[in-house]
Parts: sequence; structure tokens; C-alpha cells
Amino acid sequence: MKLKNYSFILSFIILAAIENGYSQSGNTFSGEEAGTNSTGNYNTGFGLFSLHDNANNSNTAFGANTLPSNRGGFNSAFGNDALKRNIDGQLNSAFGTRSLENNLTGTGNVAVGFRALGNSNITGSNNTAIGYASLLINEGNSNVALGQYSGWNLVSGNGNVIIGTDSGKFLQNGNQNVFLGKVVLENQPSTSLLVGNDASRIITIADGAGNQRILVNNNGNVGIGLGNNVRPLNRLDVNGGVVIGKNYMPNIADTPDVIAPANGLLVQGNVGVGTTLPKNKLEITHGTDGKSGLRFTNLTSNSALDNNTATDKFLTVNANGDVVLQKTATSALIGTLTTNNNTITSNVNGSISNASIINSVTNTINSNNQLVTTINGVTSTPITFPSFTDTDAQSLSLVGNTLSISNGNSVVLPNFNEVDGSTTNELQTLSQAGNIITLSNGGGSFQLPTLTDTDAQSLSLTGNTLSISNGNSVVLPNFNEVDGSTTNELQTLSQAGNTITLSNGGGSFQLPTLTDTDAQSLSLTGNVLAISNGNSVTLPVPVFTGNGNITITGNGSTATPYLINSIDTSIYTNNGSINQLSTTNGNRVVDMNSRNIWFNTANSPTNGKIYLGSTANYPSSTGNYKLFVEGGILTEKVKVALRSTANWADYVFADDYKLMPLADVEKFISKNNHLPGIKSASELAENGLDVAEMQAKQMEKIEELTLYAIEQDKKIKEQNQLISKFNTELEELKNQVKALIEKTK
Repeated sequence: MKLKNYSFILSFIILAAIENGYSQSGNTFSGEEAGTNSTGNYNTGFGLFSLHDNANNSNTAFGANTLPSNRGGFNSAFGNDALKRNIDGQLNSAFGTRSLENNLTGTGNVAVGFRALGNSNITGSNNTAIGYASLLINEGNSNVALGQYSGWNLVSGNGNVIIGTDSGKFLQNGNQNVFLGKVVLENQPSTSLLVGNDASRIITIADGAGNQRILVNNNGNVGIGLGNNVRPLNRLDVNGGVVIGKNYMPNIADTPDVIAPANGLLVQGNVGVGTTLPKNKLEITHGTDGKSGLRFTNLTSNSALDNNTATDKFLTVNANGDVVLQKTATSALIGTLTTNNNTITSNVNGSISNASIINSVTNTINSNNQLVTTINGVTSTPITFPSFTDTDAQSLSLVGNTLSISNGNSVVLPNFNEVDGSTTNELQTLSQAGNIITLSNGGGSFQLPTLTDTDAQSLSLTGNTLSISNGNSVVLPNFNEVDGSTTNELQTLSQAGNTITLSNGGGSFQLPTLTDTDAQSLSLTGNVLAISNGNSVTLPVPVFTGNGNITITGNGSTATPYLINSIDTSIYTNNGSINQLSTTNGNRVVDMNSRNIWFNTANSPTNGKIYLGSTANYPSSTGNYKLFVEGGILTEKVKVALRSTANWADYVFADDYKLMPLADVEKFISKNNHLPGIKSASELAENGLDVAEMQAKQMEKIEELTLYAIEQDKKIKEQNQLISKFNTELEELKNQVKALIEKTK
């Protein structure tokens, strides 16, 4: 009977111990003082003082002093002193000893690694720090740091993304920066042209050794290869050659692939200026018919000819407007020259061009009774007029602008070029009284000499002094201009017999009657001007020499071929380079002029790639990528588009998803030192990190953790039901024991 009593008492003690261990709803605690004063529900604590004074729900703490005085909910702390001082912070995840150690009220933070966000983050929220001492003294919000010491010194900055060991280590107060690679900032920059510890909205890409490859300034300017922390001054500053659309082949042969020249630009594919659909290597659209849009600064109509240039090739345009190199026919040239008024036409083997014969002409009679003609600025050899022995019975006549002398020849007077379109707006009149000739409006007057015997006399003009041999001389009046214009007071002369009349009421006068003069006539053959019974002069041919500018313009008619070079038949053979003498502070400035640059790769389905870097060795075979950047990319904002929902991790919640048991996960980690489904560090070091893929994988692990938590919650509820059942049975046993005790008394 006593043995039975002892058995009942022992059962009571065991059941009482079970009741004490499961007295709180949905909580699981293990360790000294773990959950001792906890009043929340569905919490899990393992370790000394873990969740000791917890007053909220759904917290998980593993390790000594994890969440010991917590008042917030939905926190996870793994590692000694993780979230040690957290009071009201919620939705925080700390993985690693002393991670988020001093967080008090910060919410939504994720810290992975020893002392990650561990020193000063008190109220900062929505930060993510992965790596030893990453964001160690952070007090800001929405910062992301990945890598040892990444963002280590950031105090109050917000919205920064820092990836790489020691990346952004000296950044203190900057905002909205993106650093990729080992980006070491100037702690105390000596000039505003360098990025310092208070930088904001800067994008920098560097390699693992700290060499910055790309920097995007906060005003959108992009610098490539400028050196560490150098702010670009233009929309695109590049130190080194640039290759656009190059058909790259991996450098596996002894001879490296073609690369851009130093500080040069190499474009393979069509380039359009003013057009988005170029049909040639370079197509320029001006927008005006007859305008090419192309200008040669050092090759103009004033440039000298190259004496060494061969004469069998020339540049011209075809029917599509393409500039092509043509070669003159090797057969004998057949050419003709014809003239019509002041126009000379050249026809060489069917190539026709027109040009003016005379652009400007002046005639003067010197004191030796010689005619001096200046055509296009070139003075001819003086022509001596013959002495007239009998000038009786000759008369002048004017038909149009052809002046003729009876029994003699005729000459064509030069045309007068009207400027303002009016020939009647400022008129003067010429009048004659006896032998006095007068020009109205103060134009002056002069007296004609009385001719008594005109034989053996000649006229000469020196300056404005008109003289006749064996006679007198008169000074012709100067023209008095009234309104400052010398081109708007135009009148025409006409002749009837020996009467000269000035139009528009300008008056008329009688020329003296001249008899008999030797018959002479002018003739022009090619560029040789001759007078009958006299001499001839060769008119000058324009010659253009180098060392100047030549501007070629047109009006849409057939152009005269201009021979440029007879040896080089290719325009696009050599790589280009920037002329350093014409750059600004060593930079080639391209003004976008409110337009875009489109590198059209439609005709390059297997290539059409853009590469930025110092060498031409980049992994073109890795994926179907179009942009390759050596050293990484630093950008202010990155948005990765998903091609389909299959690229995201929601498949974890599918009914047929096989969730790996935690025991298998533990075995896999022990064997491989990384999570299942996540590439190892060596694989990432060799092949790189796909941001979209890694984000999806991380979400997969988060969703798997959620499933584990749900499964754990179900087990806790089952345990609670068992505990409730045990409590009921315990009460029944206690009543039975009490009744037995009463009976034994």
C-alpha cells in the first residue's frame, strides 16, 4: 500500500514539472532564464536570458542575451547578444554575434554577420547589412551594404546601396549612393572635383583592388577610366579608346583582336547623323535638298591643290547621295568648250559643268592711250589704241548692252547688278546746253571741247581727268551720294544715231560725228582675248592651293567633280582617334541637343554588343548580353525585369513543392558550407553574380523559412493540445491521489 502511495506521489511530481515547463501559450524556451518573465505568445528562445522579459509575440531568439528585454514582435535573433538591447523594434532579423546589438526602436532591419549594424543603429529602419562590421555605426534608414566593412563609417546617410569589401568605408553622411566593388572615397577631398565622404546620388563601379572604372556624377555625367573619385564634367568623359558595335572575337589567338586606338573611337556598323535608319557606314541627313550637312574645315575652295595628287580619281555622289570614289576613263579624253553670253560650258566625256567667264571687269585708258582691262582682279597687258587719221563719218550705236561703232567693231558692256530690286528710287538727270553737260542734284558739270579737227586726236583718262590729244582736259565731277547707297539709283543709256539718252527723264545729248576708223573687233577663244589687227591677252585661270579652307556648296544641279586623292580608295579602313588639340580639358564633348543615341543592333543578331573597359577580353559567350563593363557597374537605381513569373520564387508555395527536411539541410550545410540551391563562393567568383537570379534564390530561402515556421507553428499547436490534454489528465490524477490519500487516513 505504501509503494502505491509513493508511485502516485512520484507521478504527481513529474506531471507538475511538465505543467511548469508548458505554462505559457505557444512558447518554447530552453536555457537558463530563457523566457522566465515572458508574457507573449508563439515565441521561441534558446540560450541564456533569451527572451527573458519578452512582452510580444512571434519572436525567435537563439543564443545568450538574444532579445532579453524585447517589447517588439516578429523579430529573429541568432547569435550571442544579437538584438540584445531591442525594446520596441519589430520585424528585425539579426544573424551573427552582436548583430543589431544596440537596436532599440528600429524596424525592418536585416543584419547578417558579426557586429553587422551592431554598434550605433538605434532607431534606423529598413536597413540591410551583410558581412562583418557592415553598416557598423549606421543611424540612417533604407541602406543596403554587402561585404566586410561595407558602409562601415556611414552615420546618417539614407538610401545607399554599397556592395563590396571595404566599399564606401569612409562615407559618412551621403544619401542615395550606389557603390559596387571596392570603392574607397576621399576622406577629406582637396577639391570639389573629387567625390568625398559626404557624397550623394553618386554611382561608382570599382574592381576588387579599389580601381574605379565608372563614375556617374549626381548630375548624370558619366566618367569611364578617369581615376578614383574624379567627377566627370561632361555627359560622357572617357579616358581611353571606345569601341561601338565591334564584332568581338575572344582573344584566344596569338594576335589580339582589333581594339580602339588610344583615346579614340571605333564604330563598326552604320552611323546616322540626323537619321535613325542609316543605310551606309555614315549617313548624314541635312533636311534641305542640295545640302549635304558635311563640312571640311581644312579643305575649302581657298585651299591649295596637292601637287602630288594623281589626276585619275575623284570623289563624287551617286543617285542615293552616297559619297563614292570614281576614276576617270583611261581612254582619251574628249572635251569641248562652248560659250553663251558670260557662261562657259565644259563637256568632258559626257561630264558637263558650267561656270561664269567673267565675274568682274573694269577698263581704263592710261596716259599712253592704252586700254588696260582688269578681269576677275587680274590685269591684262595694255592694248595701244591705233591713231585715227580720219574719224569723219563714224557713229556709235547701242543695242541692249552691245556698243558698236560704224565701220568698226562692237563690244559687250558688262551687266549692272541691281541690289535692292529698284531702278527708279533715286534718279538724277543729265542735261546739255551747248557744249555744257550737267548732272542734277549737285552732280556737277563739265564743258565738252569744241572739235575743229579730230584727225590724229585721242582720248585719255587719268583718274577722273579726261584729256584729248592736241586739245584740252576736263575734270569729271565726283558723284555726290545722298542717302549712303550707291546701288539704288540706276538708269539705262540708249542710243539712236549719235544721240545718247539717259532713261527716266535723265536727258540726252549729241555725240560728235566721227569719220572713218580702222575696223577692229574683239574675239574670245578659250581664255584668250584678241583684238583684230592688234595683240591678244590670256585671261587668268583660277588656281586653288592648299594650307587653307575649301568650302564646296551646290544648288542641286550636276556638280563638278573634285579630285581629292588617287591612291587611297578606302575611307573607313583606319581606326579613328580624338584630336587632342581640339578637346576641352582633355575630353571630347558631345552635345546631345535634346536627342538620343540609339545603337541599332537589328542587323547584328549574333553580335551588336557594347563593351566598356581597358582590354578587349570580355566574356561574350556568357549569356545573351548586349552590354559588357569591365570592373562592374555603379548606378543610382537598378530595376531588374522578370521575363515571366517562373523567374520568381512563388513556386515554393505550390502544393507539389518538395521542402527539404531540416535534418537534410543541416547535412548539406555541413558538407558544402552553403545553402542548398545557392551557388558556392568559388562558383560566384568564377562566373559572377546574377542579381535577378540571386534575389529570386534569396526569396526562395525566405519562403522556405516561412514554411518551416508554419510547420513549427503547427507542431507547437499540437504540443499545446497535448499539454492541455496532459493538464486535464493531471487534474484527474491529482483528484485520484487526493482521494486515495483521504482513504489512507
